[in-house]
Amino acid sequence: MQLESVVKEIRSRALEELRGSGKFAAWRERDFLHGEEVDAGVIVLSTRGCAWALRGGCTMCGYVYDSSRGASQAEVLQQFKEGLAKVGEVAYLKVFNSGSFFDEGEISRETRLKIFQEVNALGVKRLQVESRPEYITREVLEESVSVLEPELEVGIGLETTNDYIREVCINKGFTLAEFTRAFDVCKSAGVKTKAYLLIKPPFITEAEAIEDAVRSGVEAARLGVERLSYNPLNVQRGTLVEELFNKREYRPPWLWSVVEIIKRVKERVSIPVVCSPSGAGTKRGAHNCGKCDSRVLAAIRRFSSTQELRYIEELTCTCKQRWKEELNLEVFER
Repeated sequence: MQLESVVKEIRSRALEELRGSGKFAAWRERDFLHGEEVDAGVIVLSTRGCAWALRGGCTMCGYVYDSSRGASQAEVLQQFKEGLAKVGEVAYLKVFNSGSFFDEGEISRETRLKIFQEVNALGVKRLQVESRPEYITREVLEESVSVLEPELEVGIGLETTNDYIREVCINKGFTLAEFTRAFDVCKSAGVKTKAYLLIKPPFITEAEAIEDAVRSGVEAARLGVERLSYNPLNVQRGTLVEELFNKREYRPPWLWSVVEIIKRVKERVSIPVVCSPSGAGTKRGAHNCGKCDSRVLAAIRRFSSTQELRYIEELTCTCKQRWKEELNLEVFER
């Protein structure tokens, strides 16, 4: 496939130029859990990096450049402990490694079980990790549930329920059927699932992106996932999307599109719909005119932690009309 070869070439070049020193991050935020707003902690571990990304990976993802070239498992565990100290007491703990928590090349079984032991001592209500479908097996989930005291939630980067968009625009490397298999394994093991959905992958219009994101959210909810997390695309270094962006062939989504999507989806599903846009308000992230960005972004985050649509229903700015006109122009040009 030509797209895959292009992505591989960009990745190979950028890995040599951009791959980082393996720094991790941790912070606190607000989220929605068990019907109420709660304190949440986020810990981002720096492992060797996502195996799919190291082979080429997705058209929009540059997280692999923040991975470590040779982080030992002892270092990964130490990162986690330092992250715990930073986030403090929380009800909802999210542990990300910008790859797959169940890939033993990133996090070994021994390290995984030690992390679970640390979590058990915290009194959190839910632990969320993330993984590609191919690493989600009945054996690993059953062992995890048997060791872990709080609820376990697995986030999977479904991105879209449209296989064509996922393959041709994103180069995700798995199908909806493979996602569904992983979801079924989670369900049978009593593990919660979160579907990550991408807003505006490359090669489709803004209007098409809105419709795809809405449709994907509703369809994922019908499959039975317990939570939807929308990720408006932000232009990351060393990616195909960055090359398109530099040629002025890609614009990140409008924040108005994000608002439109989460409003329409929340009106049709009963599960939590959350969105915390990375890089929002900048040219490389979801943005509007610049004057209203911070206000709209704050409203999106407030909605996400409360699930109350009133925070986003009355938003307005003079640029909203321009957004609507551009959507109509895209349709006319097609």
